[in-house]
Amino acid sequence: MRYRFEECLERGKIVKIPVDPALVEKEREEAAADLVAAEHSLGQNQVKWAIIQGYYSLFHSLRSRIFAKGYREKSHRCLRHAVEALLVDEGELGPDVLDHFSFAMDLREGADYGCIYNAESAGIVVESARIVYDRISTE
Repeated sequence: MRYRFEECLERGKIVKIPVDPALVEKEREEAAADLVAAEHSLGQNQVKWAIIQGYYSLFHSLRSRIFAKGYREKSHRCLRHAVEALLVDEGELGPDVLDHFSFAMDLREGADYGCIYNAESAGIVVESARIVYDRISTE
């Protein structure tokens, strides 16, 4: 769905940036910190925070890869479109990454704005964050 990526570019919700390895590494470090926090929150049965922290681990993991491609997003939805166009469509990451991110995005919005969350969903988000973080860290 490259047209959604192109729409984000046209609307200024994705912009071209110089590749900065320090910025890429900073995002990866944020992803790692959020993952540790999510795992801790899940272990403490703080399921709302585990969902939110797990989502942000996913967000920063994927954002690091988009930064490495020379782009920066200005919306969470456009990050999804950038991941699809620049990483999944190009064969760098499998389409399951989009499933993990989309599911976590929906759950994070539900937890944040609707106070809707449960332990099972939190476990799925944290596991998704671990899978994606491990995948982007080995590339």
